[in-house]
Amino acid sequence: MKHIKVMLWFDVEDFITPEADDALHALIDMMDSLGIIGSFKMVAEKARVLKARGREDILRKLSGHEICYHTENHSVHPTQTEYLQGMGFADGAAEFERREKKGFLDVQEITGQFPTSYGQPGASWVPQVFPVLKKWGVPTYVDSHYLLSVAGGPFWYGGILNLTRLWSTMRLEYTENGYEEAVQNFDDICRQAGETQLVSIYYHPCEFSCTDFWDGVNFRKGNNPPREEWKPAPLRTVEEMHRRIDLLGQFLRYTLTKPEVEYITASQSCRYEKVNPLPITAEDVCRMASALTEGPDYYTDSARSLCAAEILSLYARQIQGLHLTPVFSYGPEADVPSVICEPVSVSALAEAVLTQYDRVFGYRQLPVLYQVGENRINPVDLFCALGDAVAGKLPPEEKITIVLGQGRLQPTRHVNTAYDWVGDWIIFPEGLDASGIVRTALLQTWTLKPAIYDK
Repeated sequence: MKHIKVMLWFDVEDFITPEADDALHALIDMMDSLGIIGSFKMVAEKARVLKARGREDILRKLSGHEICYHTENHSVHPTQTEYLQGMGFADGAAEFERREKKGFLDVQEITGQFPTSYGQPGASWVPQVFPVLKKWGVPTYVDSHYLLSVAGGPFWYGGILNLTRLWSTMRLEYTENGYEEAVQNFDDICRQAGETQLVSIYYHPCEFSCTDFWDGVNFRKGNNPPREEWKPAPLRTVEEMHRRIDLLGQFLRYTLTKPEVEYITASQSCRYEKVNPLPITAEDVCRMASALTEGPDYYTDSARSLCAAEILSLYARQIQGLHLTPVFSYGPEADVPSVICEPVSVSALAEAVLTQYDRVFGYRQLPVLYQVGENRINPVDLFCALGDAVAGKLPPEEKITIVLGQGRLQPTRHVNTAYDWVGDWIIFPEGLDASGIVRTALLQTWTLKPAIYDK
């Protein structure tokens, strides 16, 4: 039997238009009537405004659902992409935490729940958020964006389970045949689904109460008016708001007629990932080395998935005769060419992997260059050299000469380097340069690997 696990999530963000609060209230009532628990990604300023407006009725109702974090103030400039563009990975992570920790704690205090997921505002995706989420104990990233995808499936990146850009993401659109098309789309997903399929359905409460988004009204193309000049979004009639919510409820009720369908929250999605409980063997590592001849890449085998950084640690541990437990590391700060001066032993290369590393919030990070004798070796060249040694089963004392440019970081193929940032989000200022964000995203694909939910 198939298992269709549906995540219904909302970006709760409009802290300017009071009528968006009423839409949120009505949506929760509709979901409660169906017994559906949703994931509500809460902007900190929205939580504070709900409290200030005395909307304890909404906060009480939210206690029956799951709270996630959606940044301090969403679209107020500078957004995350704007202020992190010129920063590296470790310093950018520190800056993100400095700007966002108060909001994270405010959402937790006001809602009475620990946020179980995160998603970026609009298209403001940044790689520096991931070690912060790991430090805070947030297990998942739930959203929909175009920069990073692994065949439309769940994946691990930055040490966090990413449920973004799933091929099974869908919505009921309020067009002439929107209901019928949504039913057909959902039926198609169920038909194409494997043994266990995650489905992502998302909305914004303000969509139901307003004809335009609040942030487009105020912060379009880099505009950043003072708070006293903020304007509410144009409104739908109350009757139209309820009609739309009722139609969504009708669709959700239809999905529940299928016996294989169950609604889950962001955190509950973790329990369905398949994990191989068997220990990794020397033969397993040799198979990885034989397969990954083009450079660092992730490796999947049945219910096991390993990122390139973990595989590099396995190469080193096998050569040193250590227990084959993979060690996670973030990608390096930069891509710098190696400088090779002399042959070195395989053991010395392995020792460098095990002992030389940087830190991000205490988590390991691959160095830009490993110092081995007179050589300065980048992680890609070192991965290829150790992979060759493992595959060829060279003894630890064997001396080898590092071959430059033997491979490249393969998981970068999953980064959309042609992504149109400004075209995808009206909030970004014209001429936004996000090349630094893309460069850091590519380097952090050392941490990328598929999450296995189906055989």
